[in-house]
Amino acid sequence: MKKSDVIKAWGRILTGRQPSLSIEITRECPLRCPGCYAYEPEHLQETGQNLRSVSDYKGDDLINKVLELVREHRPLHLSIVGGEPLVRFRELNILLPQLSAMGISVQLVTSAVREIPKAWNKIENLTIVVSIDGLPPEYDARCQSATYERILRNIAEHRITVHCTVTGQTANRPGYYEKFLNFWSEREEVRRVCFVTVNE
Repeated sequence: MKKSDVIKAWGRILTGRQPSLSIEITRECPLRCPGCYAYEPEHLQETGQNLRSVSDYKGDDLINKVLELVREHRPLHLSIVGGEPLVRFRELNILLPQLSAMGISVQLVTSAVREIPKAWNKIENLTIVVSIDGLPPEYDARCQSATYERILRNIAEHRITVHCTVTGQTANRPGYYEKFLNFWSEREEVRRVCFVTVNE
């Protein structure tokens, strides 16, 4: 983050605005990963709804609703999540350049289960984050459709951030995350690797 972004963020905070915004653009996902937070009861707790009870926007409706929210909240940073955002790649092809032109830093979080459009490489202020929670034996068995083989094929010619959630199942295995870090940090597509922990 640039110094100017920090100053802008503080300015937004002091005037009661939030510098960061996260939008789930779809509930759809081709994966059925065990333990996925999306369908947990507490996920939409503030709204009193369950993810299964809400409908997706699509096409122009989705594009217009996202731009509406962005204009209302004026974030410096926007995180686009799902479901699987690449399910809405047609809408994103239109949205991402517009968000870039508005000077917004966008982070798109994906499983890379689908091909990432090559044209997105030319979009300024776009960071593609690929969620990969483990080494192939565990991850391929868990996510099945988003295997390492598919991820490697779909991130080719891109520059990505790898996001890994550390879980109790693998945290106590000696050298496990060192192997994970070595594998991904040696890939030319990878800019950085981030680890987060969860309480299980």
